[in-house]
Amino acid sequence: MANALFPDGPAAGEVPGADPIRMLFIGDCAVSGYGVLNHGLAVVSQTARFVASDHNRGCSWTTITDPELTAIRSAKALGGATMDIKFDVVVVLLGPPDVLVGTAAHEWAASLSRVVELVRKTPDANCPVVLAAIPPMYRFRPMPDFVRRILMLQTHRLNRASRSVSDTHPKVSYSHFPPIGADGEYIMEQLSWRTIHSLWGRQLGKDVSLAVSSVGRER
Repeated sequence: MANALFPDGPAAGEVPGADPIRMLFIGDCAVSGYGVLNHGLAVVSQTARFVASDHNRGCSWTTITDPELTAIRSAKALGGATMDIKFDVVVVLLGPPDVLVGTAAHEWAASLSRVVELVRKTPDANCPVVLAAIPPMYRFRPMPDFVRRILMLQTHRLNRASRSVSDTHPKVSYSHFPPIGADGEYIMEQLSWRTIHSLWGRQLGKDVSLAVSSVGRER
């Protein structure tokens, strides 16, 4: 991570327009813009622009992010943040650090549940939460087979726990990582980080837009 490419400045912004949708992104390297030159190319901005376009509204977003942010640290960071600001949706993009340190599935689920509980204590308790799937880290670049298998099992294990959290908490949904690259081939041998962020932002944008719409229909 010390030698990785990240954009300068805060990962926050806005799409001009009426009645802006207010978004909070919580995440690690992806939210920090791993591999792209500016935040406008990263998954956060891509997602926000899709949502704004889909709803024909403005959009503003802020972030709680660190390239090495884990689920338990994200819950602590959210708990220590000023939560008197209302959000229309909270998007959680966590995982790679927890995969690498071997976080247990029950600890991961407990931390995500804590994030949901904290969101429910904000001024808008109906705010939807979208849990993004952990990307298939084991498919990004060549690695020894035993390492690839360890990462694959841990990624699947934590993603199953995320789906369980989304199934057991109201107004929490799960967003799958888009199918990118040919099966059996390494993604970084086919696609750039810019393209990966774009494809992911499009998929995540669709799911976040649905979450925003579902709450709007209830009002």
